[in-house]
Amino acid sequence: MRKRLLLISLFAVVVAGAAFLWWQSRNQPRLGEAAYAHTQAILKFGPRPPGSEGLKAVRGYLRAQLEAAGWVTAGQAFEHSTSHGMIRFENVRARFPGAGGDPWQRPVTGVLGAHVDSKWFKDQVFLGADDSASACGAILEIARVLAVESPAQAAQLELVFFDGEEAFGENITAFDGLFGSRHYASKLRDQGPLPQFGVVLDIIGHKDQMIKLPADTPESLRDTVLAAAKKEGAAARYGIAPGPITDDHVPLNLAGIPTVDIIGDFSPARGWHTPGDTLQNISPAVLDINMRVALRVLRERLKSPK
Repeated sequence: MRKRLLLISLFAVVVAGAAFLWWQSRNQPRLGEAAYAHTQAILKFGPRPPGSEGLKAVRGYLRAQLEAAGWVTAGQAFEHSTSHGMIRFENVRARFPGAGGDPWQRPVTGVLGAHVDSKWFKDQVFLGADDSASACGAILEIARVLAVESPAQAAQLELVFFDGEEAFGENITAFDGLFGSRHYASKLRDQGPLPQFGVVLDIIGHKDQMIKLPADTPESLRDTVLAAAKKEGAAARYGIAPGPITDDHVPLNLAGIPTVDIIGDFSPARGWHTPGDTLQNISPAVLDINMRVALRVLRERLKSPK
């Protein structure tokens, strides 16, 4: 009898231990930890305003990571006049080979993007950990996950890291800022059928972050994102901004690609455009939440081929 009770107790301990390990594996921010590591790596290159050596090095890092995950990358270079003179910009694009052939010769269903530059300041060192190194890190990990788990869906997606989102002046205007996304959008019609949707990530990693979708988000995408947040247990973190937001999604929407901007609260209190936007304020757990929502949106929109 005593031996039987001992065996039952041991079995219970094993089951409890297995259950704990399962719970732990389900609740650890694995996606967020990987994105955090990429964010940290990006910040080691220092400030990365357009035309800088720091930004050039970050582009090299992005391409190396994507290519290691099986993606094919391409630069999209162009020059544009700015208040700092003529600047050479370069977007980084990536597609997944999928079943073979040239991935650049087939249409894609969706676009996933973020801006890679940090804002230029004359009198302060601005790293832009959340604006927007964290979103770039998130996309690198999302790209890896899709390549491994859903290659058929990865092949329907184009990744783009926009240069020159930040204005050289204080605020984005019709002539200052969004340089990369404006150029990208202007070239889309030369590349065949337009993608059916776009998702832009920006400012998604602050430890106290709340997401506010622009008020003019296309209705179907707004509903998809909010439903995804609910399914991921993150509904309390997602809402609608009181008005439109000027960001890289705007040129895509104007080009005819319905695009949602999953963007966090941009305020000086959270370090926005201040020296306080550093790695210390980035949370792997918050990154994980927002990445899971973005992945669910992508998987919903990128239906698996039959």
